[in-house]
Amino acid sequence: MAQTRILVLAAAILLVWDARAEAYLDPGSGSMLVQLLLGGVAGLAVLLNLFWKRLLERFGRGREHGAGRSDRA
Repeated sequence: MAQTRILVLAAAILLVWDARAEAYLDPGSGSMLVQLLLGGVAGLAVLLNLFWKRLLERFGRGREHGAGRSDRA
């Protein structure tokens, strides 16, 4: 049991150990990061828009159930 704990602790230390890394971000990587950020912001905006509409409908300030619909088929 004690050997297992020591082994797990040693493995955790090796996985978490901070090694010095020198990295270069080229323009392609930078544009990818910007695209990821903009996509996340756009997704969050759509999510909030859908949530806001449902919230307004729940409290009765949204569109009425029959408003905007025609009975013609």
